[in-house]
Amino acid sequence: MPFAPALSPSAKGFSPLPTLSRPARRQPITPVAGRRPRAHLWQIGCQMNQADRDRLAEQLQEIGIDPESRQQDADLVILLTCAVRQNAEQKVYGKFKELSSWKAERPGRAIALTGCMAVEHGEQLLQRLPGLDYMFDVREPEGFLSKLQDAFCVELDGPMPLPASDRLTAYVPVIGGCNEMCTYCIVPFVRGRETSRPLQDVVQDVARLVERGVREITLLGQNVNSYVDPASGVGLAGLMRAVDRVPGLLRQRFLTSHPRNAVPELFSAMGELVTACEQLHLPVQSGSNSCLARMKRLYSVEQYKEQIALARSMVPGLAISTDIIVGFPGETDEEFEETVQLMQEIKFDVVHMQAYSPRPGTAAARRSDDVPMEEKKRRLARLLSISRDSALAANLAQVGRVAEVLVERLPEEGSMGFGRTRQNRVVRFSGTAKVGTLASVQLQSATVSHLVGTVTVAPVGES
Repeated sequence: MPFAPALSPSAKGFSPLPTLSRPARRQPITPVAGRRPRAHLWQIGCQMNQADRDRLAEQLQEIGIDPESRQQDADLVILLTCAVRQNAEQKVYGKFKELSSWKAERPGRAIALTGCMAVEHGEQLLQRLPGLDYMFDVREPEGFLSKLQDAFCVELDGPMPLPASDRLTAYVPVIGGCNEMCTYCIVPFVRGRETSRPLQDVVQDVARLVERGVREITLLGQNVNSYVDPASGVGLAGLMRAVDRVPGLLRQRFLTSHPRNAVPELFSAMGELVTACEQLHLPVQSGSNSCLARMKRLYSVEQYKEQIALARSMVPGLAISTDIIVGFPGETDEEFEETVQLMQEIKFDVVHMQAYSPRPGTAAARRSDDVPMEEKKRRLARLLSISRDSALAANLAQVGRVAEVLVERLPEEGSMGFGRTRQNRVVRFSGTAKVGTLASVQLQSATVSHLVGTVTVAPVGES
């Protein structure tokens, strides 16, 4: 069983800023005798937040705290927050209100907050949330972890062993921050400028996860395809080739790409590497050049379509997903129709769409939010209809083929097995298979959301 390193002794010197904790206003955390201290991690937002959550859980494990407790059993709840949309922030405030009564049920319980809201709002949150005990930057958690270690009086006799993972898939951050400065996006302000991790560190993380049972990893970054190894200058394609050599890894994906950095070398790696999945998430945001210019996306619709055509030619069977914003300030009926035309032409496998909402501090927030909400909803409904038609057509095209499926759940009485193809299509299946292995599934029917089939011994080959 692999061991995680204990918290570095140098971390003992860190301490949270006085404005970010309330040691004099709260009951000390008091662990229940006879058991390890327990934490519950609540997370909302993007895949990077999920990766932050997984990493923080391991760091808590290192200092002797159980990070996977149910909320009702926990001594500490940590909120990993998102500030990209107003709706996400409101969910955090709602969760905090719920936790206020949880905290009052037993003396010694505590609430901590981290993530993008902590960076964006800072100590204003301490004023708005009087029951909040700790706030810290998840990118530099050492001071918070050291404080917890002191508060719980946890004495470690050597490093704590990490349990085997029950996850088959995991996110591995490779680059943080963003340099693009799109006018609608707050990420550069809360995540900072782009900083790539050393290639060898990423490969070691992947190897460690595979040793613990993970079979599919997703290389993660706000702009993952702008990754550059600080030592060698190797880009994302080179990183993928290094990850491909990790023994036991079955699949790798990457999120999220910017069209400006979707280069032929990347598509070449996707087409050549055994573990690289035939899936590309390439956010377009709008099908109108004038709207893209106001968003400061720095590419044209024509350039985007050229990239999609090149990717499809170099990666057979490629599935394409994207992001689209409707109702961006100034979006006219004509600009929206250009987005409709793009969707009908590209025929995306999956489209993540949202109505624009202004975020304070962004350039777009200085513009008038002049598209009425009812019109935004109408436009969303129309795009959703087009997206569903494209998704159904893509799934129906798979019927009759044999797909390689990573088995995530076995068939049980009253339910079918569950897994995903290399293109990330959901498959429900019957027949004999083993969790964590690749099964050949004969696809027999399809819906908008998933495929249905039976495990077979026929050769794998989804195209």
